[in-house]
Amino acid sequence: MVSVITLAILVLLCALLASNNVVVDGSSPSSSSCVNESSNGICSSSSDQSVSPIQHKRVPDECTLVMARSGLENGGWGLFTLTPRIKDEVLNNYGDVVIQITDPNPHTAAGMSRLVWDYVWEGQLLSGHYEGFQRVYSALPGIGSLANGRTKGYNVVGGYPTEGNLGLDRDSSPGAGAFTHYGNYTWTASQDLDAGDELFVNYGGDWMKERSLNDGTVWKRTVSDLRQFGYCLDNIAPGTSLIEHAGRGAFATRDLEQGSVIAPVPLLSLSRSSLEILKERQDGTVEKSTQLLLNYCYGHANSSILLFPYSNGVNLVNHNSSQANVKLFWPEGSERIAHSLNAKYMLEMVALRDISKGEEIYLDYGIEWEEAWKMHADSWRPDPTDVKHYPHKMNTDARFSIIRTLEEQRIDPYPESIFTSCYYKLVPDAIEKLKTSKQSVGTYDPSMIAPRNLRPCLVIQRRGIHASPSRKEERLYTVHVLNRPTLDAEQRIPRGHQHFVVVPRSAIIFSEKTYTSDQHLVNAFRKEIGLGDAFPEQWRDQ
Repeated sequence: MVSVITLAILVLLCALLASNNVVVDGSSPSSSSCVNESSNGICSSSSDQSVSPIQHKRVPDECTLVMARSGLENGGWGLFTLTPRIKDEVLNNYGDVVIQITDPNPHTAAGMSRLVWDYVWEGQLLSGHYEGFQRVYSALPGIGSLANGRTKGYNVVGGYPTEGNLGLDRDSSPGAGAFTHYGNYTWTASQDLDAGDELFVNYGGDWMKERSLNDGTVWKRTVSDLRQFGYCLDNIAPGTSLIEHAGRGAFATRDLEQGSVIAPVPLLSLSRSSLEILKERQDGTVEKSTQLLLNYCYGHANSSILLFPYSNGVNLVNHNSSQANVKLFWPEGSERIAHSLNAKYMLEMVALRDISKGEEIYLDYGIEWEEAWKMHADSWRPDPTDVKHYPHKMNTDARFSIIRTLEEQRIDPYPESIFTSCYYKLVPDAIEKLKTSKQSVGTYDPSMIAPRNLRPCLVIQRRGIHASPSRKEERLYTVHVLNRPTLDAEQRIPRGHQHFVVVPRSAIIFSEKTYTSDQHLVNAFRKEIGLGDAFPEQWRDQ
């Protein structure tokens, strides 16, 4: 992603050079003048002479997506297409996972400041609305972390994640709560793309402004350069793991040769203490727990340092000590590594043998992880007080197609942890008008169905059938719209005011109360992925 603390990075680089240590990163192109600059700020570039050519093929002929040095000055790593794309074409048919980071402890959160400042997304954009009370961030490894941002020159747009637990219910599986329920997040081209184009997403004007950034000039990379110096990103894809209770896994999308780099593993450094959650419940009590993100990080039992891998699919590779077919290596020349929370590092995931298309990818996490999982699985018992209802199942169950009104729920209530939410957005400047009255009626628009606009609602009345503009017949409901945690200030209904609106059934979904989803289970498994001997000795606690 875009580097923003230029002075700090220069100081860091000087320190590293002085100490003869190496940080592996996608450094920016040289600052030579631009020739043949196009109207959209794209420059042509010949070859990448500052990087030594690879000694073995990292980009198969069939590869369509690569990570390479960005054409954006100070852009670090960038994301490129090797094939032409048409507008609205999906770039990652398999979809990426979304990991919700909830209510970080403000006393320790500084240890993941680089992740929060440059790499995560706003939780309410990626369905994390109710995972926390104070703040929810969404980590989106893959395109969402690798693609650089431009406000006007972006060419890729994201969709919405789907939610599911892959059948690992909290009352039957020790794997419940150990992996994210949010996945299948796809990205599409917002315009036609040529082979070799760098992919850019829209971070938002406020994001760029806060960091004093602008779109800048982009150097055009040639396909031959990208194939020579890039890393292929679509050798592996997510799927349901063959390992019991594991959830998702990573699978080979093509035959992979022994010794080949099947995926780059760019890393962000975090402190272990930064993954502490501070849960402030509505009754005023406070509890501490550990972020689900820990399960997707690399680390060492004797170190307070964690490494979060943020490229496509690499943190979905599951443990299998007896059938491991990949191993993680530091690239040649990076054996001596100075640690800094502001630095970025990279490993390479290398095939230990030939891997066939469709085969699951396995890594040896180490004996400590294996023993921790065995102890958890052997001692795990479902908590009889836990709720056993999932909103994502209710939202696709025909038995819940007709929503009960508030009056009906007094006789036949929904599960205690479940409530109704509506997609609804206040019109601009509505707050000031609402402050002058006790009640108001709003107007629904189909364009309001977007994650950011989801909020709690009480179903007051079930009305008749209505034909929408798309000629789909839907039942209408009168709902009382409420506020939710993490809602934008301009969307918060004033205290004491009642706001009603008539919405169709498609605008109402079932949601889960804060801290009741699987990732907040008290007995959920938490353990970082062991790097073993690959974890630098100088990073271990003395």
